[in-house]
Amino acid sequence: MSMEFLRVLAEQKLPYVLHAPADIDRLRVLRAAELVTAFIPPSDRAPDARAIRQLAQVESITAKGKLALNKATSAFIEL
Repeated sequence: MSMEFLRVLAEQKLPYVLHAPADIDRLRVLRAAELVTAFIPPSDRAPDARAIRQLAQVESITAKGKLALNKATSAFIEL
């Protein structure tokens, strides 16, 4: 799933802003794997435990991310 999301991000004009909490969580995974550079604010919670609306911004796909995309694409073509 992360590679699919990385592919979606790679098709966007960067920097690209994300709004959906699920997309921001996926972006956290990609950033932790050093596949993207991104600004993601810390996840704060309101006193009543509701999530505060957040925005995250993808700055770039790293060289490691581009390599992962190339490997995933060539593996798919070989099937």
